[in-house]
Amino acid sequence: MIKIKSIEDFLLENHNPQTFSNWVMPSIEDLKREFMVEHEFKGLDYFQSEDDFMDVCLNSEIEIITPEDDYSIGNRSHTNSYEEIISMIKHYASYPQYRNEKTVSDIYNGFENNRPMACPIIFDDGGERFVFSGNTRMDIAFQLGINPKVLVVEV
Repeated sequence: MIKIKSIEDFLLENHNPQTFSNWVMPSIEDLKREFMVEHEFKGLDYFQSEDDFMDVCLNSEIEIITPEDDYSIGNRSHTNSYEEIISMIKHYASYPQYRNEKTVSDIYNGFENNRPMACPIIFDDGGERFVFSGNTRMDIAFQLGINPKVLVVEV
């Protein structure tokens, strides 16, 4: 398990961001969970059904987001530390069932060990972009000097 003193110490001691290359398309199971947690629990109405959501996601493009791109994406927290992330997720409706200290540690560990990491999902509503799911993955990636790959879904 990764134990972070500070992001700076982690970067200096353990991580070369160039070695992380394992962004993957979210699985069907991931997409279904995100639809339930992020769309249905929040009462959003972008999609009529899970099937509609799945169809659009499976036909969407993946792109790399730079730090400059990131500041034009809405619903982003831009946290700078593990502690800030934990404080933030404690306010999520999905805490602690789906988002918790272990899931955050697992993300840091996944980056450190180059494990498959599901791309965050960004909605694009006529050019206006906002994070639908994966805010924490994006924050951690940027903390570690990694430009995340995201699934851009037109809504």
